[in-house]
Amino acid sequence: MAPEQLAYTVPFQLTKTIRRDPYDALQGFSAAGKLIVVTGAGSGIGAASAIVWARAGAEGIALAGRRLEKLEETASQIRALKNGSTKLLAVPTDVTKDADVANLFAQTVKTFGRSPDVVLSNAGAVEVGPMGEQGVDVWWGILSLNLKGVYATAHHFIKSQPNPKEPKGTFIETNSIIAGMIAPGFSAYSVSKLGGQRLIEYLDTGMFEQSAAVSFLACPQGRPFVLKNMVNCSEYPTLRSFSLFPGLVKTPMLSDDLVGIFGNYAHDHVDLTGLLSLYLSESRADYLKGGLASVNWDVKEMEAHKDEIQKGKLLHLKWVPILPVSGGKGLQ
Repeated sequence: MAPEQLAYTVPFQLTKTIRRDPYDALQGFSAAGKLIVVTGAGSGIGAASAIVWARAGAEGIALAGRRLEKLEETASQIRALKNGSTKLLAVPTDVTKDADVANLFAQTVKTFGRSPDVVLSNAGAVEVGPMGEQGVDVWWGILSLNLKGVYATAHHFIKSQPNPKEPKGTFIETNSIIAGMIAPGFSAYSVSKLGGQRLIEYLDTGMFEQSAAVSFLACPQGRPFVLKNMVNCSEYPTLRSFSLFPGLVKTPMLSDDLVGIFGNYAHDHVDLTGLLSLYLSESRADYLKGGLASVNWDVKEMEAHKDEIQKGKLLHLKWVPILPVSGGKGLQ
C-alpha cells in the first residue's frame, strides 16, 4: 500500500505490523453459545460485525438501529448464510432515547431468556463544522448520539443482568482516531469519542498502586477495593470493557464531505471490527480490559507485550501527564 494511504494509520499505530485486512490470528474464534447486541446494525461496520458473529456461530444476535427496514436487510444477509444456528432479533432503537434502549434489552432478555454476553455499542454519527457555524443543536445532537448513546447502552446492559451490582460479560465501544486529534470542524465528534473512551475506563480501569492521590482523587465515592498495595478504582471490575478503533472504512457514515477528507485513506476491511470484537470477547484479551484496541494492531505482537501493556496501563488515557495524579512529577 502506498505510504500516503497510511497517513491516518501510522500516527496511531501500536505494533510494527499494520493490519488492514482479515488475517490468521483473528480467524477461527467461535461465538457458539454467545449472545450479542449490536447497535448501529443496519449498515456499515455494525451490519458487517453482526454478520461476522453469525459466521462464527453465535447463539443469538440482537440487531438495533433506528430504521427497521435496514435491520431487516442485515437479518436477510445473515439468513442467507444458511448456518441455521443463529437466532435473530431486530429492535428499532434510537440510542439517544432512554426508553428505546431499555426496550432493546428488555426484548433481548424476553426473546433469548437472558441478558447478552457481549454488547457492541456501534451507533454513531459525525457532522463537520467550525464552532461559529455549526448550530448548537447539531453539535449537541452528535454528543447525544455518540456519548449519551454509549452511556445508555452500557447502563441498560448492566441493569438487564441478574445481579446488576456485579455485572458480567463484555462491553465494546466503537471509537475513532479523531478522539486523539484536534481536527478543525470535528469538535463534536472528537469530544464525544474522547468521552466514550473515558466512559469505558470508568467501567474498568483496573488496578493501580495505592496512594493518597489514587485513593482520594480517583476513588472519591469510596468504592475501591484494596489488594495488598493495589487499589481497584473501576465501577464494575466484574465487567469486561474495551474501546475499539475500527480503522478507516468506506461506509455510509462517510458523507461527501468526509470522503473528500478521508476517502483516499479508507482502506480498512469492514469485517475487522467484528473479528476483533470476537477476540476481545475471549479471556485471552483481558490484558486490554478498560483500554483501547485497534483493528490495525497485530494481536500476536500485542500479546507478546501483554504484561507491559497491562501493568503500565499503556492503552488508557493520561490526563496532563506531567501532574502527579497522572503519574508525572510536576516541574523539576
